[in-house]
Amino acid sequence: MSSITTTCPEVRVLESARTSTARFYHPELDVLRFFAFLMVFCHHALPHDPSFWMNLGVPGFLARIVAGIGATGAFGVSVFFVLSSYLITELLLREKDLIGTLDVRSFYLRRILRIWPLYFAFLALAVVLHWLVPGQQVTWRAGLWFSLLAGNWFIVFHGFPSSVIFPLWSVSIEEQFYITWPTVVRRVSEAGMLMIGGLLLAIATGTRIYLGMRHVGESDVWCNTLVQLDPIAIGILIAVLLRGEMPRLPRLVRAALLLAGITGLALGSLYFGIKNDPLTTARIVFGYPSVAIGGALLLLSVLRNRTNGSNRALVYLGRISYGLYVFHVLGLLISDHVVADQTASLFRCGVRIAVALAATILMAAISYRWLETPFLNLKQRFTHVLSRPGG
Repeated sequence: MSSITTTCPEVRVLESARTSTARFYHPELDVLRFFAFLMVFCHHALPHDPSFWMNLGVPGFLARIVAGIGATGAFGVSVFFVLSSYLITELLLREKDLIGTLDVRSFYLRRILRIWPLYFAFLALAVVLHWLVPGQQVTWRAGLWFSLLAGNWFIVFHGFPSSVIFPLWSVSIEEQFYITWPTVVRRVSEAGMLMIGGLLLAIATGTRIYLGMRHVGESDVWCNTLVQLDPIAIGILIAVLLRGEMPRLPRLVRAALLLAGITGLALGSLYFGIKNDPLTTARIVFGYPSVAIGGALLLLSVLRNRTNGSNRALVYLGRISYGLYVFHVLGLLISDHVVADQTASLFRCGVRIAVALAATILMAAISYRWLETPFLNLKQRFTHVLSRPGG
């Protein structure tokens, strides 16, 4: 069994739990992926103004809850960032322990085979929709920035495109993380990674102070890679500090972590209002960490919380969550055309949401089976630590 090398020779070398197995797959994380997607879906599907729901006959207290769920759902993206950085860091550290180094080239190939087929196929579909569907516009500039995996920076400088591609801004941030992080993990110790995690938190805070003092708009802050470093850094810190172990927590502690995580996300939305203009420096300086910590607590609440047979559907939906996220705005667009009656009613809202979710799941399932799976099977050839069920 290999060991973790420390920078101080006097410190006793600790054995790593990461080399105890060559496989790292936890279905409970797939369930968390699905709920992160569901949060984002609710954000785009549910109006955030309580008066909208009260006008449909929903009692005021319940209307505020539904509107709050819609507003807070935006931070499903932050949960994705925490989960992604945790998993990537854990897998890289396991590979480093297992073979003594990192195969950076294979890492890039794995990420390309996982992300690019659906990503670029959807960009191509968006261009087709540009010519076929009124209101769907993909300018050459937007297409170029998103093709270069810099869609978030396009939004910062040019605003959100009027196209179903706009949720891909978060994929751009993840890809920017993937480009840089394996080289760092290969070269530095775990103590160094902890220092880098702290540095990333400082950069995120400094960036928000600077943007807050300049009174920058919400979307310019929200889609800025440097602003979104908190959940990425916290995911890294969790992976390093857990040292390959899964926490054994009592059910009551898990419930408390889950409640605290939801509270952290809700504070970012309903108290700090970091998704609402006009922004203030204090709101974004304290609001973003609240959201990142909330996402981290949600991750800790589910780690090693074994799923059972009744959760197979949720595990599957988590497994196809990348497609769910990519297709969900298109699903909402389809539902708007299918549910053509423009008379506002609670029933129509329910039907619209149900149709959109069903269309999204159908498109994601087809994509996963016929577009993504062949590339995922090829990806296994470049994998040292298995992270898929059954292969």
